[in-house]
Amino acid sequence: MREYTSLTKIKAKCKNIISIQNKYQQTTDQNLDSVFPNLMDSLNENLKQMKKRLQKTNSEEQKLLQTIPGIGPVCSSALVAFIGNIERFGHPKKLVAYLGLDCRVHQSGTSINGKGFITKRGNPVLRSLLFNAAYVARQHNPELKEFFEKKLAEGKHYFSATCAVERKLVAIIYAVWKRKTPFVKY
Repeated sequence: MREYTSLTKIKAKCKNIISIQNKYQQTTDQNLDSVFPNLMDSLNENLKQMKKRLQKTNSEEQKLLQTIPGIGPVCSSALVAFIGNIERFGHPKKLVAYLGLDCRVHQSGTSINGKGFITKRGNPVLRSLLFNAAYVARQHNPELKEFFEKKLAEGKHYFSATCAVERKLVAIIYAVWKRKTPFVKY
């Protein structure tokens, strides 16, 4: 998983460099010979092979988690790899806190209504994967879509609303994993 996430970060950097080079070429009419397109092809091929390896090593937990809309083979394997045994957590809120998605309380003196942020204590790679999974899940799960729209109607920022969906998704992940039953959309 660490190797996969490292390669995806390198791929993003390579993509940025290619786009900068393309803009430069358009403005100067100079042809740059760059190794980055070849590097990008190589990274894409390695990432494909790694995804295949991840799918071959699907455990029962990963198959269960993949029944949840938004959770794919990469995210499910990351969850199993970074969380390990779900029995360590007695409640979904404990899993949310472990991932760093819980709200940080900011109180100072007589002011008790400071602006809240998530704690970001957990694994940043897993948090990023879950954020993307929440984005996909709200497109395919009407309950999560309704919840997201409700948060936006309350005046929440897009990212705050998506983070709220992410927390709900973690609760769904916890329930599916703990009960060992596939996700059923009502």
